[in-house]
Amino acid sequence: MITAPAAQDILNACYDAVNLNNQFCSLFQRAGPGGGPRGEAQFQILEGSLQQTTLNYAKRTARGVDFEMSYNHDIADLGKFGTRLVYTNTLERNDFLNPADPGRADQILQELGDPEHAFNWSFDLAHGSLDLGYELRYIGKMVLNQAEDTFIVQGRPPQNADYADRRYYPSIIYHNVRAAYDFSNSMNAYFGIDNLANKEPPLGVTGTGGGSGIYDVRGRFYYAGVKLKF
Repeated sequence: MITAPAAQDILNACYDAVNLNNQFCSLFQRAGPGGGPRGEAQFQILEGSLQQTTLNYAKRTARGVDFEMSYNHDIADLGKFGTRLVYTNTLERNDFLNPADPGRADQILQELGDPEHAFNWSFDLAHGSLDLGYELRYIGKMVLNQAEDTFIVQGRPPQNADYADRRYYPSIIYHNVRAAYDFSNSMNAYFGIDNLANKEPPLGVTGTGGGSGIYDVRGRFYYAGVKLKF
């Protein structure tokens, strides 16, 4: 992350750091025990010496496995069957945002909005002019609080393992169905239901921000339409 920290942030980052030989301490000079050349008090920042400039002091790391599989087959008189699976297994997701300790990881993996496991699995059956579809969407469990409160991160023990009587937002599965029919080469009608089981975001989260947007907030949703080609 590249940003221009404020003057006070530069000073804090310099003296809060584990090692004073860092990029923030080099951005200003202080007067010595006898004061500065322009009447600065001892140890005061020398007038005009502080440089507020853009710095790159943060990073983000991520590792994972994406898997995709598809299969299509004509089934006798039933029609053409197809299925597709897209699966993500996130192995690492860390932010390094502390200029005073740049090697300290803030684990994002398994916090709200960043599950370790997620997949979409769809099935389609086309028979003549009729097309039927079903999709299963899976979101794995995620911790209620910070990951550091529950897990060992960089050898550090959990910071607040007993913060609640439960640890996770539970995993959730959504079911979506749809159907479409070609009345002619120029007219198609379709109908579908998303979130068939009317699942709400778990444990009272809003589903609109702060990571909870990963959940479906609308509940059961119906839609229909007609496509015309001219």
